[in-house]
Amino acid sequence: MVTVSRNCSTASKSPPWGHLQEVLELSETTEEETVQEVSLREIEEPGAKEVLDEDLEEEEEEEPEEKLPGPTLLTPTTASPTQDEEDGFTYVFSRLNSLDAAVHRLNVQFYHMDLRVSQFSKGLAELKGSVTEAQESLASLNEIATRNQKELGRIDGCLRGRRTQTKCFLVFKHFEVYDGAQKLCEARGGHLAMPADATEMAVLRRYLHDAFHPYNWPAWVGIHDRRAEGLWLFENGHRVSVFDWYRDHLVTQPNGGARENCVSLSSDDGKWWDNDCERRMYYICEYRL
Repeated sequence: MVTVSRNCSTASKSPPWGHLQEVLELSETTEEETVQEVSLREIEEPGAKEVLDEDLEEEEEEEPEEKLPGPTLLTPTTASPTQDEEDGFTYVFSRLNSLDAAVHRLNVQFYHMDLRVSQFSKGLAELKGSVTEAQESLASLNEIATRNQKELGRIDGCLRGRRTQTKCFLVFKHFEVYDGAQKLCEARGGHLAMPADATEMAVLRRYLHDAFHPYNWPAWVGIHDRRAEGLWLFENGHRVSVFDWYRDHLVTQPNGGARENCVSLSSDDGKWWDNDCERRMYYICEYRL
């Protein structure tokens, strides 16, 4: 009996557990409210807001910086190509095949062009050879024609002109300068008349008189002193040994000096006169028999 009463007294003296929890929760709530009230009072005081802001900034500065994520490395995959990639490869291969075909066609065309150029070059070479042969033939024909013309001129000169023992004289009645007359005589197989002695001078004098009678016309002969004044030469370069200059009481030939270097004969008497070589007059050609 004594024991039971002791236990009951002990239980009445100790507070129950639920009441203790209520007390503890009240104390915790009271502490939180107290902290909040103190914080509000500090904020309301002057300068408290600035202090609070500074504290917040310090806390933000102390916060560790967030690390940015680094670059991610792409690892090759062994996945099969997509349909678009396969279509792209197919398109590229088709274009390459088209280019190969086009290149082949161009090569074929170039081959045919080279073949045509080769044939054209061959034909051109043959044509050049033919032209060369034709030119050579033409040159030969011209040479033959020149010889024939000279031979015909010589024959015509002797048939229509006046003969001596070794040559023929033929008068041409159209006006030429001295050098022009010489060229025309050469084209016909002769040259300007060159009376070498008194016999030839007499034949030429009578021939001129008969050709121009009753008029008196001068005519070129192949005598000049253009190489040196007073040195009279035939057209073939030989020196003149027989002279028949005109002289009377008024005129003595030659009298032209360096201005008159070519000789003409007067048709009425066959006398010699020196004249300007650029003067135009009739001329006399001679041809060898």
